[in-house]
Amino acid sequence: MTKKTEKNESRHCAADLLGAGLKLLETDSVQQLTIDALCRKLKVTKGSFYHHFKNRADFLERMLEHWVKGWTLASIEAADEGVDAVERFNLIVEKSHKLPSGTETSIRAWALHDPLAQKCIEQVDSMRIEYLRSIFEEVGGDHERAVLLSKISYSMFLGVRMMGDNISEDDHSRILKTMKQELYKIPAK
Repeated sequence: MTKKTEKNESRHCAADLLGAGLKLLETDSVQQLTIDALCRKLKVTKGSFYHHFKNRADFLERMLEHWVKGWTLASIEAADEGVDAVERFNLIVEKSHKLPSGTETSIRAWALHDPLAQKCIEQVDSMRIEYLRSIFEEVGGDHERAVLLSKISYSMFLGVRMMGDNISEDDHSRILKTMKQELYKIPAK
């Protein structure tokens, strides 16, 4: 085996394939996410794919796990660097806003017909809502209000993501600022 081949194989580890799968979901449905499409995207052989995954089902399951860890858990960990609840809220909003919306839209559409994808969506929704609840409870001290605010905030997040390009950055910023000041009682930056 040549050095060049070893380098190519090391550059396309399982995480690369999982990331490429999530990238493809930015614009494509899960039905369009085939082994062929993935291999074309990364310019790898099917042998490279099967080196890391048993089959497409194994790949899809691991891709969902990668999405949960890389998008939700990593965002929460990054936000936890904040010194207080307000800073954690600002960090989680900033981190979440940077994630491409098409991927999550595709996963949510997939979850309408697939129990495994549905389970991951439920897990992610629960983690995100709970994280927001803990922030709002720390800010306001009222558990019931924090539960309600976390659901309102998460619904807004999902709605903005579903709207995609139909909502401008400026509109998003103004909506968030208004909600922070009027509803959440969080000082806006």
